[in-house]
Amino acid sequence: MKVGDLIESAIWITGDENPEIRKRYENDVCDAIHQTCFDDGFDHGPVVFTEKRPEQDRVPEVPDHVQGSRVRLLVAEAQIIGARVINSEGSFIANLDKKDLVRLRIITRTAWLKYHPNHVLNDGECDKYIELIGPEAAVETLRNQYLH
Repeated sequence: MKVGDLIESAIWITGDENPEIRKRYENDVCDAIHQTCFDDGFDHGPVVFTEKRPEQDRVPEVPDHVQGSRVRLLVAEAQIIGARVINSEGSFIANLDKKDLVRLRIITRTAWLKYHPNHVLNDGECDKYIELIGPEAAVETLRNQYLH
């Protein structure tokens, strides 16, 4: 993912959804876009919705459980507009040098893989763990260096 790329998420709709259900579907695909961008360290622009018919280009086959005369694929798209800015106020990660953050991500992934060998953490997931345990680990390291 890089600045300028389009990110999209989609969900099948029957066309019979009431406005409340339709809004929930729109929120779901927006949330998927936001979470993907957040996890990869990017911000996105406004989300634009389009409805595509099953026979249109880049539309997969309709799943068997989705039926109706007005079936559509609700597609949400947003452009990647930049790297996510980390608020440095009270943030452990934002106060690290880039090289130190890279090292901590490597350490975090290595430790994670010992217990979860089938799942590799992305940068966003690593950052959450580093933010959570980083300050405590730093204090512990300082204590150990001071006492020995």
